[in-house]
Amino acid sequence: MALRTAVQQSKILTFVVLGAFVWLLLTLFEVLSTIDFATGTATFVGQNALGGIAGVLVLTIVLGALVVLYSEITESDPAPQSWPPSEE
Repeated sequence: MALRTAVQQSKILTFVVLGAFVWLLLTLFEVLSTIDFATGTATFVGQNALGGIAGVLVLTIVLGALVVLYSEITESDPAPQSWPPSEE
């Protein structure tokens, strides 16, 4: 079963993936707003800049994976060749 077929047959899956994307995007903005660059890497207890940067990096990778998944679902080319091949 192709991804496009799965999404067409399961509308709930589409809304769950869209909801996850929006939730991760809002979480990314929240993490960005709480990073305190003044602490630097002097302390590793509690929130620090290094932990915030790592969190932003992970959230960005997950959001990028969701964007790639969406682009694969909506892509129509390359389509499989028809069989038997037509002579042109």
